[in-house]
Amino acid sequence: MDARLAEIAEQLDGAMIAAELFDPEWRLVWVSAELKTLLEEPSEERLGLGCHALEARTNDLWTNSTTQGSRRAWTVANLGYILAETPPEILAGLDLGEGDLRLDPGVSEEVEPGPAPLTWSYEIVYRRPGFQPLAITCLSIRLHARDGEVVGTANAYSPALPSSIVDLLARGDERMFERMSRLIEPGRREAAILFADLQASGALSRRLSSAAYFRLIREMTTAIDRVVAEHAGVVGKHAGDGVTAFFLASELGSESAAARAAVEAAREIRAAAAGVGGDAADEVLMNVGLHWSGALYMGQVVTDGRLEVTALGDEVNECARIQQTARDGSILASKPVLERLDAADAGAIGIDPDALAYRALAELPGAEGKSIRDAGGVAVAELAPA
Repeated sequence: MDARLAEIAEQLDGAMIAAELFDPEWRLVWVSAELKTLLEEPSEERLGLGCHALEARTNDLWTNSTTQGSRRAWTVANLGYILAETPPEILAGLDLGEGDLRLDPGVSEEVEPGPAPLTWSYEIVYRRPGFQPLAITCLSIRLHARDGEVVGTANAYSPALPSSIVDLLARGDERMFERMSRLIEPGRREAAILFADLQASGALSRRLSSAAYFRLIREMTTAIDRVVAEHAGVVGKHAGDGVTAFFLASELGSESAAARAAVEAAREIRAAAAGVGGDAADEVLMNVGLHWSGALYMGQVVTDGRLEVTALGDEVNECARIQQTARDGSILASKPVLERLDAADAGAIGIDPDALAYRALAELPGAEGKSIRDAGGVAVAELAPA
C-alpha cells in the first residue's frame, strides 16, 4: 500500500471509524478494524483485499451483508467513476461472472463514466444475522497528495442518523457497550447476578411531586449504572425503580473477581442511591440481592426501540426473590456467590467466608409467598456495608 494511504489508514483506525481505502486504480487496499468487526472478521480473501472494486462488490461477503437495493445504490453512485478511472486492461481482466454490476437492469442508463468529485455520498442497508437491517451512510472522499495527484479514495461508513440522535446514543459508557457487544451471540456464561430495588417506592412517589420523583429515579438510575460500569459489569433490564446487573467471570478474569465486583457494586449502589436522595436520603433505601449462576444463558435483545442484555436461568428468578426479601437497605448474598471468593478477594472487601452465618431464605422475616416458593431453600447471608 502507498505510504500516503498507509498514513491515512492509521488515522482512520485510530479514530475507530468503519472505513476502507482504494488506490487510484480502484483496487481495495485496506479495511479498518471496525469495519472488519462489523463484517464478523472475514479473511482478507473474503474481504477482497487486493481486488478491484467491482470484484470486491460482487463477492458473497458484500452480497450477504447488504440488500439488493443497496447494491444497486452503490452501483449508481460509483460505477461511472470506476469505469472512467480504471485502466481498460484491468477492466478487461476482471472475473465478475453473473455478479457483473454493469448488468444490473436499469443501471446502465443512469451511469455515465466520468472523473470522481471531491466527495459524494449514498445510503446502503447493512444486514447482520439476528438484527434488524440498518441504514448506513457511506461518505466517499477523493484523496490527493499536496501536488494534486490522486492517491486514492476513502469510504467511511456511519449510521444514517442525525448527529443529534447519535449524540444521545453515544452517551453511554463505552466499556459497557463493548462488553455488551461481546454478547451478540447468546450462550451460557458464569456470572454473579445483582438485583437492586428501591424500598417503599410507592410511598415515596406519593410524598414527592411527580417532577421531583422522576428526577430522583433518573439520577439514581444513572448513578447505579455508573457503579455497574466501573466494576466491569453489564447492566440488564431496568424495571421502574429497580435494576439488574451481571458480572461475568470471563470479563473479570475469574469467578472470584466476578463475585468481588458484585459485592463491591452492591455496597456502592446503596451509597450512590442515598447520595442522590437529597432531603429524602433517609427514605432512599436500596435493597440488593446477589446470587451466582454457572450456566446463565445471556444475550442481546435489539429491537427498534431498545438495546439491552437479558439473561435466563433459575438463578435469575432466585436472585430476584433474594432481593425482594432484603429489607431496610440491606444486601443479601447467596452462599454460592460468596463461596466463589478466594482469600485475597475476600480479604480485600472485608469478608471472612468461613465466619459467615447463613440462613435459608424462607427463615428470614421478610420472606413472603413467592420468595419462599421459588428460593426458600437458598442459603443467604446479610453483608455489612463497606
